[in-house]
Amino acid sequence: MATIDSPKDRRGYAAHAAWAVIAVVVSLLMIFTINKGHPPLIVFLPLVILVWVVGHLAIWVVAWLVVKGRRLASGTGSEGRSWPVGLRLALIGTGVLTSLGVFQILVTGYLGRLYPYHYANLWALVLVIKLVHAACFVGLLLRQRWSRHVSALLAVGWAMLLASQIAEHLPPRAPSNIAELMIAFGIMVFLFILGLHLVVSREVKSFLKN
Repeated sequence: MATIDSPKDRRGYAAHAAWAVIAVVVSLLMIFTINKGHPPLIVFLPLVILVWVVGHLAIWVVAWLVVKGRRLASGTGSEGRSWPVGLRLALIGTGVLTSLGVFQILVTGYLGRLYPYHYANLWALVLVIKLVHAACFVGLLLRQRWSRHVSALLAVGWAMLLASQIAEHLPPRAPSNIAELMIAFGIMVFLFILGLHLVVSREVKSFLKN
């Protein structure tokens, strides 16, 4: 049985503490720059508080999903294993997009207008994409086998989108920055490899619930 001194509990407390520290630092910066900027940053303090509260709720939800996923995986032999690197990367990627989706909704509600895109169709499309990542994020935490395939599709999809962007900026079609193209190419290759790894890796397959 886990105790309050277990490593899992300590990680949870550390996450809450780190999130609280970030909120305090941002709030203090806003307060001490009260007369600077237009509009002054202090007007966004309620938004910081809202994001802070939602962030703590998100930490609790993620912790609950992790525990539930571990229980669902009981009997498969993976409940006590560390997460494979490929799945950790998939978790980070889908988690970041999930956070951005939540932020998009919160800021839109706070401002009373669409954010960060002013066109409803584009705003909705981007939110749907983020919701797909959110569903995959939850599936990964619950160790559902389908989440592996969705993660692979998302990785390959982003790689293909990046490949199209690279093609548009290759000479002589458009001026290009070699350094930026090389970085983009590296990210594209990484995403392709990650997607392939998620599909073929035996370690990833055995870790997720049947």
